[in-house]
Amino acid sequence: MYFMMKKLFLSAIFLAAAWQQFAASGMTLLEKAIIFEYDMEQRFLLEGQALCKLRHPQNADDPVTYNMPDNCYMTGIYLGTMAMKYAVTQDEKDRESAVRSLNALHLLCSVSGIPGLWSRAVLPAGQPVGDDGIWRLSEDGSYQWRGDVSTDQVCGAMFGFALAHELIADDEQKKKIGEETAALIQHVLDNKMRIRDADGKPTQWGRYGPEYAARLEKLNALLWLQALKTAAHTSGLPEYADLYRSWALDQGYAQAAVRARRLLDPAIKGAVNHSDDMLLFLGYVPLLLLERDSEILDSVHRSVRRSWEGDEKHPGVQPEDNPFYAFIVAKYLGDTVRIEEAKNTLRWFPFDMKWNTDTRQQYEKHFQVSLAFPAQSPAPEAKKPVPIDRRSRTWSAWVQDPYHEIGSRDTDSLMEYNGHDYLLGYWTGRYCGFISPEE
Repeated sequence: MYFMMKKLFLSAIFLAAAWQQFAASGMTLLEKAIIFEYDMEQRFLLEGQALCKLRHPQNADDPVTYNMPDNCYMTGIYLGTMAMKYAVTQDEKDRESAVRSLNALHLLCSVSGIPGLWSRAVLPAGQPVGDDGIWRLSEDGSYQWRGDVSTDQVCGAMFGFALAHELIADDEQKKKIGEETAALIQHVLDNKMRIRDADGKPTQWGRYGPEYAARLEKLNALLWLQALKTAAHTSGLPEYADLYRSWALDQGYAQAAVRARRLLDPAIKGAVNHSDDMLLFLGYVPLLLLERDSEILDSVHRSVRRSWEGDEKHPGVQPEDNPFYAFIVAKYLGDTVRIEEAKNTLRWFPFDMKWNTDTRQQYEKHFQVSLAFPAQSPAPEAKKPVPIDRRSRTWSAWVQDPYHEIGSRDTDSLMEYNGHDYLLGYWTGRYCGFISPEE
């Protein structure tokens, strides 16, 4: 059994019923979202915590495990996605799903027992783990948690907390979100702008200080502003609002964030860190959603436009037709030039980018529909992004290098992945008003 986890029968029944409503004709984007969410609930959620990469056993007696380093990041993304879904549907079942992931994110942020020290992943004590990181027991002995949390994890969580606060949380839940986000800020401030692990040592990728963020890695200047703005807004504490403005303007982080993306030639394999691009747009969302100061917002807009358009030498992310990026740019900058191409990415998004053949066939039987999608996109052109239905299998299509990951998905493997990336792209499009329910 996968994790011995409880199946979410009511949600599964609801999703199956929703499928019947939409399955009369060819598959729509919504129908595809229903299937990916169904799989998410069946195999990739542990009491709301979003699990990353399912590893099948090599031997009959081995357990199924999950590769764990990014659960905090992914749970934040999934929470934000479900919050946007509820904002669209106003269906209480969707709010309940979002609240489960909100509670899971609270556990990820508190299980260490050290205020403000978040964790990468949490498992029941004694559960087989899927990586070789350092795992520690919670104080009550009920859980084991994965340390070495990074700014990446914080970015994903802040994305989820900001959207949950605005779209699904009641007053008590808002209070708890504010406490959690403020504790993270205070932890960083108390530890000289670093995230410090339970052993007292700084984590490898937990740096926000000016000598690093404002000079070497300007992405982290943006991510510090994202964290500060989310904490200031959700906690309602004026000292955090003052702190945010000070870091943005007096410390120059807003100006540094304009150049948060390194503009390099994506045609050179490995030159562009596409994982950082995803962090950029996760970081932008709370700032675009919550910022009201015109001076700071102008810097955020310039940063988004630079990341989107690039410069005279190198392109930004616009040619990639990433739906998450395209819908955010269209909503907040008014640039709708790539909307149809972004929707094509969702139309062409193949199920076998995530699943082995037997999983696809199982869901074909369950939903009574073929999930084998032949390539529909134009053939890829040299030095241009590869359409999504011609790329290799990946845990995150939005982190994958779209310029070089052309390849067959014909061979099954020990690893399978969830469809959180499709769901994020789809529900961002619905929330921003660029996808209709009928498409």
